[in-house]
Amino acid sequence: MENIKAVIFDLDNTLINRQKAFVEMLNEKIIETLPTDKKDLINDAIRDILIWDDNGIVSRSVTFANYCEKYQVTSMTSDELNEYWSSISGNDVYLFDDVLEIVAYLKPKYRLAILSNGNAVSQRRKLSATNILHNFEFSLVSGEVGIHKPDLRIYDYVVKKLNLKPNECVYIGDNYAFDIEASKKAGLSAIFVNRNNKKDVPGLSVEHLIELKEFL
Repeated sequence: MENIKAVIFDLDNTLINRQKAFVEMLNEKIIETLPTDKKDLINDAIRDILIWDDNGIVSRSVTFANYCEKYQVTSMTSDELNEYWSSISGNDVYLFDDVLEIVAYLKPKYRLAILSNGNAVSQRRKLSATNILHNFEFSLVSGEVGIHKPDLRIYDYVVKKLNLKPNECVYIGDNYAFDIEASKKAGLSAIFVNRNNKKDVPGLSVEHLIELKEFL
């Protein structure tokens, strides 16, 4: 990719395996919240939650509201479940296996930054736990500025912080609508992290971050 000076990464399900931590939380908490006569449905409940959650694309408030309604949960409200996840999110963080290698490869060649949607406290907790933040020149959590992807202004904000032009930056993320389509509308280049092997996705994509070496 020509003229690229900065590589900007999404966080959840791009650099860190948010889904693994989420499933661990569900296995711990859902059995506690299910009504007594529905304890044997824990696997069904977790499966449904993951479908509703759609890899973090859907609001957790909506996901947990669906869960409470379908399984007649009264021990915790959907808001309480959401607050619980926010309170522990970032306690256990799992970098994808190739993150350290690709960061080491890119750092001598490009300026590196992170742009993540989410709650400022929990996302900063995750970033701190990764122990890779020192490799990035700049990081921004949407909750810190009150602007969230796919709002084009948040991409403009990061580009200006880097003192670059949009066409000098490439955004790497796993959410096609929020990360790829939106960043392109803001004038950036984009590469889709297609970990779930979605078919017929237009544009540049990789299944694993190490494949970025083919483009950068």
